Amino acid sequence: MHISEIFAGGFRCFAPSAPLRLALSPGLNILVGPNDAGKTAILDAVRYVLWTRGDDYIRPELNDFHVDADGIRVCDFVLRCSFDGLTPDEEARFLEWCTNEKGKLRLHVCLRGALRASPGGGSVVTSQYRAGADGEGLPLDGELREYLKATYLKPLRDAERELRAGRRSRLSRILGAMPSMGNEWRPAVEGGPATLLDTVLAADKAVRDNDAIVGVQEQVNTTFLRKLSFVDDPLVATLDLGAKGSFDQVLERLELYLNPKAGGERVPRGLGYNNLLFMAAELLLLQSQPDQVPFLLIEEPEAHLHPQHQTLFMEVLAQRAAEPKPGESCQQVQILLTTHSPQLAAGAALETMTMVVGHRAFPLCKDQTWLDADDYDFLRRFLDATKANLFFARALVVVEGDGENLLLPAIAEKLGRPLSSHGVSLVNVGHRGLFRYSRIFQRKIGEAVPVPVALIADRDIPPKEAKGVVGKRMTEDELGGDAIEKHIRSLRRDAGDPVEVFIAGSWTLEFDLALQPSLAADVHQAVQLARTNSRNPVRLARVRKKAGDTFAAWQAEGRSAIEIAVRIYQPVLEKKASKAEVAEQLAAILRTRTDAPEAMRAILPPYLVQAIDYVTGGYVPGAPAFAPENDGDDEDDGDGEGVTGTPDSNVASAI
Repeated sequence: MHISEIFAGGFRCFAPSAPLRLALSPGLNILVGPNDAGKTAILDAVRYVLWTRGDDYIRPELNDFHVDADGIRVCDFVLRCSFDGLTPDEEARFLEWCTNEKGKLRLHVCLRGALRASPGGGSVVTSQYRAGADGEGLPLDGELREYLKATYLKPLRDAERELRAGRRSRLSRILGAMPSMGNEWRPAVEGGPATLLDTVLAADKAVRDNDAIVGVQEQVNTTFLRKLSFVDDPLVATLDLGAKGSFDQVLERLELYLNPKAGGERVPRGLGYNNLLFMAAELLLLQSQPDQVPFLLIEEPEAHLHPQHQTLFMEVLAQRAAEPKPGESCQQVQILLTTHSPQLAAGAALETMTMVVGHRAFPLCKDQTWLDADDYDFLRRFLDATKANLFFARALVVVEGDGENLLLPAIAEKLGRPLSSHGVSLVNVGHRGLFRYSRIFQRKIGEAVPVPVALIADRDIPPKEAKGVVGKRMTEDELGGDAIEKHIRSLRRDAGDPVEVFIAGSWTLEFDLALQPSLAADVHQAVQLARTNSRNPVRLARVRKKAGDTFAAWQAEGRSAIEIAVRIYQPVLEKKASKAEVAEQLAAILRTRTDAPEAMRAILPPYLVQAIDYVTGGYVPGAPAFAPENDGDDEDDGDGEGVTGTPDSNVASAI
C-alpha cells in the first residue's frame, strides 16, 4: 500500500477555501519551490496524521490553524492521507477501517483539529484521529497506528548522535526491527550457530573473568560497598558488559560508524558522510521491514552533502523507490522529500517533481504540463544544475545564449529592477529551444503556476542594409511580410499564461543595442575591446580612443543609424569578437553610466525593458497574455496564445 493523496484544509498556509490536494506516486516524490511556499507544511501534515518512528513527539497547536488575509484564525482544520494499492493481506487486516469506493478498498486516515476558547482565557486545541474521507470512520487503534508510522529524516540532523550507542538510540530501534534479528534475542538451539545473544553473553563472561576486572570489582565491594551496607541489605556490585539485561539493552550498546580511509584507529568522519550512513541505515530498514508501510519523509537531504554526493544520493533514492524487479525480495520504498538544491533537482526525473508555489502544488507529471514526451527526454539529458534553479525562482528569464545571460543583470540594475532583489532566475539554454523549459510552467488543467516566465528571443532576420555582410542569407526585404509574420508567429507559438515571449526588434540582441543612438558608441567600444586579447591598460586606452574616433567619423559621414549598427555588429557576425566577451565588456560599460532609471528606459530596446518589467512585477496570473507595444518591428501584437504556425522553408533556411 502507498499514499495516493495528501489533503490539507485550514492547516497553516492552506486555506479551507483553497485546500491542498497532492497526488503521490508509489515511488519517488520531490517537492521543489521557493521558500515559504508550503513544502514543510506538507511534510508536517503527513507527520501529524501518521506519526513517525523517531523520538519526535508532535501534536497540533495554535499556530497550525490557518490565518486568512484579514488576520482571522480558523477554528478547524482537516488533514488526510489516502492509501491505495492495498494487498489482500492488508485489506483483510484493516477491513473495518477501509472505505469501499466503486468496488475498490481505500484507506483514509483523517486528523481533525479544533480550536476552542478556554473558559479561563487562552485557547484549547483538540484533535481526533479517525478513518474515513471525512473522519467519519472508526478511531485508529495501536496496531494500525504502528503499521502506518512514517520514517522522518529532519533537516540538519545529527546523524552521528543517532548512530551512537545509548539508551533508546535510533540505531538500536532500527536493528531491533530488522527481520534478521528475529531469533537473535534467544539462545541458539543445540548444535546450531551462536546467536547474537550467545555471543554477547560469552563476551560478558570473558570480561567478568578478566583478572583486572575482578580486582576492580573486589576493591569496590570490600573497600566501599561492604562498609556502606546494612546488615540485612548488603550492597554487592558486578562489573561487566551488562548483557544480562533485555535484548534491547544489548542493541543499545552497538554503534554504526564509518571506517577510517587507511584502516587503523577509528577517527571522526565528516557530517556529510555520517548523514549518508544514517540515511542508508533507515533505507535498509524500510525496504526489509514487512510490518510497516515503507514510507520515508526527508527534509532537505542535501544538508552537509557536496554536489557530487547529492547526485549519487539521488541515484540511490531513485533505485530504492523503483518497483522491485522480478526475483528481488526488498520492498518498494515510497519517498516524499523537499529540497532547495538545484543539484538534487537536476539529478531527478522531471516526472517525480512537484512545484510548490504560493501554497499550491503543481505536479510535473506528463498529464499535467504542456511538455511533450520528447521534451521530457530532452530535459532529462540537458536540465543540469545551472538550469535547475528555475524550480526555486519567483520569476524566470530564459535566454538563448551568453550575451543575454551576461547583459540582462546589468540592464536590470540600470532600470532600478535588479533581478536578484526580485528573486528572478536567469537560465541560459544555449540554443533556440526556449520552450523546452518554459512548458514546465504551463498547465493542461487547473490554474497557472504563478511564476512569470519571460522568453527573450532573437528575431534572426537581418535588415536589407546588412546584405553585404550576410551573403546568401535572406534579408528582411527579400523575405517579405507574410514570411516574416509566419516566423514571428513561430517564435510566439507557445506563449500563454504564465509564459510570454519578447522578441528582438531587429535581428539580434547585440544589433538591437547598437541600433539605439544613445548606446551605439558604447556597443562599438565593447566590440573593439572584445577583439583585443590585451589586458595592458595603455593598449586598452588606445582601443577605446580609436573606437570613439571611428564612431565619430561614421556620424560625420552622414551614415544612418542602421548602417552604423551593421558596421558595429559585423565583427560579431564574422566571429572576430565573441558574443560573451562583447557582453562582458558592455555590461561593465553600462554600469559606469550615470543615467537615471527612467532615462535608461528611454534609450534601451523596448523588448528588453518590457521583459524585465514582466518578471519584476508586471505579471498578473490569469490576465491576457502580455502584448508589447507596436514599435515598428512587425511583431504579432495578438495574444499569441494557442498559435501553432511554423515558418515556411525559405524563412527557416534564411535564419
